[in-house]
Amino acid sequence: MNWKPFHHPDLSLPVIRRRASEEWLDILTGIGEILATRGRSVMWNKTFPTDSAYRTALSRLRKNGLLIKTDPRATLPHLILTEHAKQKLPMFQQPQNLWNTQWNKIWYTVVFDVPESERHYRDSLRRLLKRIRMGCLQRSVWITPRDIRPEYADLEKSAAVGTVSYLFESRTVLHLDQQEMVLNAWDFNRLHELQSRYLDVFGENLTQLARPGFSEESLMELLYQESEAYMHAMRQDPLLPNVLHPENYLGKQVWNLRVRLRSAVARLL
Repeated sequence: MNWKPFHHPDLSLPVIRRRASEEWLDILTGIGEILATRGRSVMWNKTFPTDSAYRTALSRLRKNGLLIKTDPRATLPHLILTEHAKQKLPMFQQPQNLWNTQWNKIWYTVVFDVPESERHYRDSLRRLLKRIRMGCLQRSVWITPRDIRPEYADLEKSAAVGTVSYLFESRTVLHLDQQEMVLNAWDFNRLHELQSRYLDVFGENLTQLARPGFSEESLMELLYQESEAYMHAMRQDPLLPNVLHPENYLGKQVWNLRVRLRSAVARLL
């Protein structure tokens, strides 16, 4: 089956595919029970160039406590997420939990001043702030509507961030209203482009699933493609509370389409 591809000149899906841990956790999260109990996980070795690489990755995931094999006598690996793995899922795998958070109308603002001679530290700090989905108002001013005091305390202990930065609570920033702050801090134009592409591609692929005659291999290939594309479409999404969503925000539509598509694949499997 020639599924409509999620192609974009700025994206490299094979890079995502090599992140095997994320891909497996993602697919197991969606239709794990079907795959685990019927042995279809044997098809996952197509993610790796050799059988040895596949088995090495499988062993690593088990040692990390992320996967368990339910029946050691079984020929095919019956893989199921552990509770530890479920707690380590990326935020974008359970976005409704963050969308539905009640916002207390307080912005948590990190302001830092790192000298040019410490550029490596400064760049690392920016990456860390981005990883916890803070938005950049300016290069040294980052905001989030979530209480990040625990994360900031961790940074103080591990990286002495308190020596170069301050964490503030505020109701607003100068004359900016809530929507202006959101649009200034996060690149929603880029996010809209990626999420629109996801909706176009997998909306069409969902329509194709109404036709009969799909092989398991074809359905698994669709799952791989969808998993990779979803990570691209949602990885940079700040997953803000509902009250802060811009008018053209598509994240919820992406999530709803993903649920519908995976349900359709699960029924066919």
